Amino acid sequence: MPHSPSSSWAAPFYDVQEALTGCYSAEPHSSHAEQMRRLRAQFLQASTLLELGAGGGQFAVTAAQAGLAVTALELRASAAGHARQLARQRGVPLEIVQESFYTADLTGPFDLIVYWDGFGIGPDDEQRQLLRRVAGWLAPGGHAVLDVYTPWYWARHAGFTRRTETYTQVYGFDAPGCRMTDTYTGQDGVAHTQSLRCYSPQDLSLLLAGTGLQLAAAEPGGLFDPATGQWHPQAEWHHCMTFQAVLTHDNRG
Repeated sequence: MPHSPSSSWAAPFYDVQEALTGCYSAEPHSSHAEQMRRLRAQFLQASTLLELGAGGGQFAVTAAQAGLAVTALELRASAAGHARQLARQRGVPLEIVQESFYTADLTGPFDLIVYWDGFGIGPDDEQRQLLRRVAGWLAPGGHAVLDVYTPWYWARHAGFTRRTETYTQVYGFDAPGCRMTDTYTGQDGVAHTQSLRCYSPQDLSLLLAGTGLQLAAAEPGGLFDPATGQWHPQAEWHHCMTFQAVLTHDNRG
Protein backbone atom coordinates (compact mmCIF):
# COMPACT_ATOMS: atom_id res chain seq x y z
CA MET A 1 0.00 0.00 0.00
CA PRO A 2 1.46 3.42 -0.95
CA HIS A 3 1.45 6.65 0.97
CA SER A 4 1.13 10.14 -0.52
CA PRO A 5 -0.59 13.37 0.49
CA SER A 6 -3.69 12.56 -1.57
CA SER A 7 -4.05 9.07 -0.11
CA SER A 8 -4.25 9.96 3.56
CA TRP A 9 -7.46 7.89 3.68
CA ALA A 10 -5.60 4.69 2.77
CA ALA A 11 -3.95 3.57 6.01
CA PRO A 12 -7.05 4.28 8.17
CA PHE A 13 -9.27 2.50 5.63
CA TYR A 14 -7.13 -0.63 5.46
CA ASP A 15 -6.81 -0.67 9.25
CA VAL A 16 -10.61 -0.63 9.53
CA GLN A 17 -11.03 -3.20 6.76
CA GLU A 18 -8.63 -5.51 8.58
CA ALA A 19 -10.41 -5.00 11.91
CA LEU A 20 -13.79 -5.80 10.35
CA THR A 21 -12.85 -8.63 7.98
CA GLY A 22 -9.43 -9.99 9.00
CA CYS A 23 -8.41 -10.11 5.35
CA TYR A 24 -4.79 -9.06 5.94
CA SER A 25 -4.15 -11.50 8.78
CA ALA A 26 -5.58 -14.55 7.04
CA GLU A 27 -3.74 -17.62 5.80
CA PRO A 28 -2.78 -17.89 2.11
CA HIS A 29 -5.75 -18.89 -0.05
CA SER A 30 -5.94 -21.23 -3.03
CA SER A 31 -6.37 -18.12 -5.19
CA HIS A 32 -2.80 -17.09 -4.33
CA ALA A 33 -1.49 -20.42 -5.57
CA GLU A 34 -3.54 -19.99 -8.76
CA GLN A 35 -2.09 -16.50 -9.30
CA MET A 36 1.39 -17.96 -8.92
CA ARG A 37 0.63 -20.82 -11.28
CA ARG A 38 -0.50 -18.37 -13.94
CA LEU A 39 2.59 -16.21 -13.51
CA ARG A 40 4.86 -19.26 -13.82
CA ALA A 41 3.07 -20.28 -17.01
CA GLN A 42 3.40 -16.77 -18.49
CA PHE A 43 6.92 -15.89 -17.37
CA LEU A 44 8.98 -19.06 -17.22
CA GLN A 45 12.38 -17.38 -16.87
CA ALA A 46 11.51 -15.07 -13.96
CA SER A 47 13.52 -15.64 -10.77
CA THR A 48 13.03 -12.39 -8.81
CA LEU A 49 9.71 -10.79 -7.87
CA LEU A 50 8.63 -7.55 -6.20
CA GLU A 51 5.11 -7.32 -4.82
CA LEU A 52 3.77 -3.81 -4.33
CA GLY A 53 1.19 -3.35 -1.57
CA ALA A 54 1.87 -6.85 -0.28
CA GLY A 55 -0.66 -6.64 2.59
CA GLY A 56 -0.31 -9.54 4.98
CA GLY A 57 2.13 -11.35 2.68
CA GLN A 58 -0.16 -14.17 1.56
CA PHE A 59 0.82 -13.98 -2.11
CA ALA A 60 4.46 -13.06 -1.39
CA VAL A 61 4.94 -16.15 0.77
CA THR A 62 3.22 -18.31 -1.87
CA ALA A 63 5.62 -16.96 -4.51
CA ALA A 64 8.61 -17.61 -2.24
CA GLN A 65 7.42 -21.17 -1.70
CA ALA A 66 7.37 -21.53 -5.50
CA GLY A 67 11.09 -20.74 -5.58
CA LEU A 68 11.19 -17.06 -6.49
CA ALA A 69 13.37 -14.57 -4.64
CA VAL A 70 10.64 -12.24 -3.34
CA THR A 71 10.63 -8.70 -1.99
CA ALA A 72 7.36 -7.55 -0.40
CA LEU A 73 6.76 -3.79 -0.14
CA GLU A 74 4.05 -2.78 2.33
CA LEU A 75 3.38 0.43 4.26
CA ARG A 76 1.38 -0.81 7.26
CA ALA A 77 3.38 -2.24 10.16
CA SER A 78 0.74 -4.77 11.22
CA ALA A 79 0.46 -6.22 7.71
CA ALA A 80 4.26 -6.37 7.28
CA GLY A 81 4.48 -8.11 10.66
CA HIS A 82 1.98 -10.74 9.54
CA ALA A 83 4.02 -11.31 6.37
CA ARG A 84 7.12 -11.93 8.50
CA GLN A 85 5.16 -14.37 10.65
CA LEU A 86 3.91 -16.31 7.62
CA ALA A 87 7.44 -16.52 6.18
CA ARG A 88 8.83 -17.82 9.48
CA GLN A 89 6.06 -20.38 9.84
CA ARG A 90 6.68 -21.73 6.35
CA GLY A 91 10.46 -21.51 6.50
CA VAL A 92 10.86 -19.45 3.34
CA PRO A 93 13.15 -16.45 2.75
CA LEU A 94 11.21 -13.23 2.18
CA GLU A 95 12.56 -9.68 2.12
CA ILE A 96 9.94 -7.38 3.62
CA VAL A 97 10.28 -3.62 3.22
CA GLN A 98 7.89 -1.53 5.30
CA GLU A 99 7.89 1.75 3.42
CA SER A 100 5.99 3.95 0.97
CA PHE A 101 5.95 3.22 -2.75
CA TYR A 102 7.21 6.75 -3.33
CA THR A 103 10.22 6.69 -1.00
CA ALA A 104 11.35 3.06 -0.75
CA ASP A 105 14.95 2.42 -1.76
CA LEU A 106 14.80 -1.07 -3.23
CA THR A 107 17.58 -3.33 -4.39
CA GLY A 108 16.58 -4.53 -7.83
CA PRO A 109 16.18 -5.12 -10.61
CA PHE A 110 13.23 -7.51 -10.59
CA ASP A 111 12.12 -9.86 -13.36
CA LEU A 112 8.51 -9.55 -12.20
CA ILE A 113 6.70 -6.75 -10.39
CA VAL A 114 3.11 -7.39 -9.34
CA TYR A 115 0.45 -5.16 -7.82
CA TRP A 116 -2.77 -6.96 -6.96
CA ASP A 117 -6.05 -5.25 -6.10
CA GLY A 118 -5.02 -1.69 -5.34
CA PHE A 119 -3.68 0.26 -8.33
CA GLY A 120 -5.20 3.73 -8.66
CA ILE A 121 -5.08 5.09 -5.10
CA GLY A 122 -4.00 8.61 -6.01
CA PRO A 123 -4.70 10.89 -8.99
CA ASP A 124 -3.19 10.24 -12.41
CA ASP A 125 0.03 12.15 -11.72
CA GLU A 126 0.74 9.92 -8.71
CA GLN A 127 0.04 6.80 -10.75
CA ARG A 128 2.62 8.07 -13.25
CA GLN A 129 5.09 8.71 -10.44
CA LEU A 130 4.69 5.12 -9.27
CA LEU A 131 4.93 3.77 -12.81
CA ARG A 132 8.20 5.62 -13.40
CA ARG A 133 9.55 3.96 -10.26
CA VAL A 134 8.35 0.58 -11.54
CA ALA A 135 10.22 1.19 -14.80
CA GLY A 136 13.38 1.83 -12.79
CA TRP A 137 12.96 -1.33 -10.70
CA LEU A 138 12.15 -3.59 -13.65
CA ALA A 139 14.91 -5.76 -15.11
CA PRO A 140 15.61 -5.61 -18.85
CA GLY A 141 13.10 -7.93 -20.46
CA GLY A 142 11.05 -7.99 -17.25
CA HIS A 143 7.29 -7.65 -16.82
CA ALA A 144 5.03 -5.75 -14.43
CA VAL A 145 1.56 -7.21 -13.85
CA LEU A 146 -1.20 -4.99 -12.45
CA ASP A 147 -4.81 -5.53 -11.46
CA VAL A 148 -6.69 -2.51 -12.84
CA TYR A 149 -10.32 -1.71 -11.98
CA THR A 150 -12.74 -1.14 -14.85
CA PRO A 151 -15.18 1.79 -14.82
CA TRP A 152 -18.03 -0.16 -16.39
CA TYR A 153 -18.28 -2.73 -13.57
CA TRP A 154 -18.39 -0.10 -10.85
CA ALA A 155 -20.86 2.12 -12.71
CA ARG A 156 -23.16 -0.88 -13.17
CA HIS A 157 -23.01 -2.05 -9.55
CA ALA A 158 -22.94 1.25 -7.68
CA GLY A 159 -25.28 1.02 -4.73
CA PHE A 160 -24.71 -2.66 -4.02
CA THR A 161 -24.91 -3.14 -0.24
CA ARG A 162 -23.68 -6.03 1.88
CA ARG A 163 -24.80 -6.19 5.51
CA THR A 164 -23.15 -8.40 8.11
CA GLU A 165 -23.41 -8.60 11.88
CA THR A 166 -20.47 -6.23 12.32
CA TYR A 167 -20.40 -3.92 9.29
CA THR A 168 -22.15 -2.64 6.18
CA GLN A 169 -20.30 -2.41 2.86
CA VAL A 170 -21.51 -0.24 -0.04
CA TYR A 171 -20.15 -0.01 -3.59
CA GLY A 172 -20.17 3.37 -5.31
CA PHE A 173 -18.87 5.09 -8.44
CA ASP A 174 -17.66 8.67 -8.81
CA ALA A 175 -18.42 9.15 -12.51
CA PRO A 176 -16.74 12.58 -13.02
CA GLY A 177 -13.54 11.31 -11.40
CA CYS A 178 -13.90 7.78 -12.86
CA ARG A 179 -13.21 6.27 -9.45
CA MET A 180 -14.73 3.29 -7.66
CA THR A 181 -15.64 3.70 -4.01
CA ASP A 182 -15.95 0.97 -1.41
CA THR A 183 -17.33 2.08 1.95
CA TYR A 184 -17.30 0.15 5.22
CA THR A 185 -19.41 1.30 8.17
CA GLY A 186 -18.90 -0.50 11.47
CA GLN A 187 -21.13 -0.68 14.52
CA ASP A 188 -19.82 2.71 15.63
CA GLY A 189 -21.57 4.26 12.61
CA VAL A 190 -18.35 5.77 11.22
CA ALA A 191 -17.89 5.29 7.46
CA HIS A 192 -14.47 4.62 5.91
CA THR A 193 -14.15 4.79 2.12
CA GLN A 194 -11.63 3.43 -0.34
CA SER A 195 -11.39 5.30 -3.67
CA LEU A 196 -9.47 3.90 -6.64
CA ARG A 197 -9.12 5.32 -10.14
CA CYS A 198 -10.64 3.10 -12.83
CA TYR A 199 -9.16 2.71 -16.32
CA SER A 200 -9.92 0.99 -19.60
CA PRO A 201 -6.92 -0.53 -21.39
CA GLN A 202 -6.84 2.51 -23.69
CA ASP A 203 -6.94 4.89 -20.70
CA LEU A 204 -4.04 2.97 -19.15
CA SER A 205 -2.03 3.22 -22.38
CA LEU A 206 -2.47 7.00 -22.30
CA LEU A 207 -1.46 7.09 -18.64
CA LEU A 208 1.75 5.20 -19.45
CA ALA A 209 3.03 7.82 -21.89
CA GLY A 210 6.35 9.17 -20.64
CA THR A 211 6.72 6.66 -17.79
CA GLY A 212 9.16 4.34 -19.58
CA LEU A 213 6.57 1.57 -19.74
CA GLN A 214 4.14 0.33 -22.36
CA LEU A 215 1.08 -1.89 -22.26
CA ALA A 216 2.15 -5.23 -23.71
CA ALA A 217 -1.05 -7.18 -23.01
CA ALA A 218 -4.42 -6.85 -21.30
CA GLU A 219 -6.75 -9.67 -20.29
CA PRO A 220 -10.16 -9.46 -18.60
CA GLY A 221 -10.20 -10.56 -14.98
CA GLY A 222 -12.98 -11.83 -12.78
CA LEU A 223 -16.11 -10.36 -11.24
CA PHE A 224 -18.07 -10.45 -8.03
CA ASP A 225 -21.73 -11.05 -8.79
CA PRO A 226 -23.77 -9.03 -6.25
CA ALA A 227 -26.96 -10.88 -7.17
CA THR A 228 -25.60 -14.27 -6.09
CA GLY A 229 -22.72 -13.24 -3.82
CA GLN A 230 -20.35 -15.39 -5.88
CA TRP A 231 -16.88 -14.63 -7.23
CA HIS A 232 -16.18 -15.67 -10.83
CA PRO A 233 -12.44 -15.76 -11.60
CA GLN A 234 -12.94 -15.17 -15.33
CA ALA A 235 -15.40 -12.83 -17.04
CA GLU A 236 -15.94 -11.26 -20.44
CA TRP A 237 -14.60 -7.78 -21.08
CA HIS A 238 -17.94 -6.01 -20.79
CA HIS A 239 -18.60 -7.58 -17.37
CA CYS A 240 -15.19 -7.82 -15.70
CA MET A 241 -14.46 -6.06 -12.42
CA THR A 242 -10.75 -5.78 -13.19
CA PHE A 243 -8.37 -6.49 -16.01
CA GLN A 244 -4.80 -7.72 -15.82
CA ALA A 245 -2.31 -5.39 -17.47
CA VAL A 246 1.14 -6.64 -18.45
CA LEU A 247 3.69 -3.83 -18.78
CA THR A 248 7.16 -3.89 -20.29
CA HIS A 249 9.87 -1.30 -20.85
CA ASP A 250 9.00 1.10 -23.66
CA ASN A 251 11.88 0.69 -26.09
CA ARG A 252 10.22 2.43 -29.00
CA GLY A 253 12.47 5.47 -28.67
